[in-house]
Amino acid sequence: MIALPAELPFIRISQENLALCEPAWLQQTLKNAANAAEVPEWLAEDVSKGVECYLKNHYPGTVIEVGDLFDRIRSTLHNLGLNDLADHLDDCPPPIRISLTELARKAGPGFELGFFQLLQRQFHAAADGGARQLVCYGLRTCVKRLATAEKWSPRCRKLEAEIRDFLQQQHRTLCDDIPDLRLAIN
Repeated sequence: MIALPAELPFIRISQENLALCEPAWLQQTLKNAANAAEVPEWLAEDVSKGVECYLKNHYPGTVIEVGDLFDRIRSTLHNLGLNDLADHLDDCPPPIRISLTELARKAGPGFELGFFQLLQRQFHAAADGGARQLVCYGLRTCVKRLATAEKWSPRCRKLEAEIRDFLQQQHRTLCDDIPDLRLAIN
């Protein structure tokens, strides 16, 4: 049996990207819609708790398509007579977390070119799926794996700078199409 790290299903953003359905993200998304619709925020909080309850206790799968999630929320809001709230709901998916360490593992030790290709594909798949926030994590471990180094070295520092530069360049490229795309590197 496979145990999920969270009670809520994952959200499929694209063929290659899954995101955690985090209660804080869901609540903020609904609060933003409530503010835009000029309805009380407490209503958004109640709706958020209802969506969480449904996903935890009644949704049959472990992954839900981002579009399906928002369609279900909108349909429920319309059925409750909350049309303004439904109409102001933004289909922005949760932050996409990209494990640099996992990409380095897939590429293989010392195979930097493969790593950069995988990273570029992840970036573009996330952007194509509508992501507006990318969180790349595990940079230090990734660098040590790619550099096949046990201790931090000048080669590691250079590779870390190259990866950061590449991430920033990919971010700038994607910002041409998605101006509000945010990037965090940990």
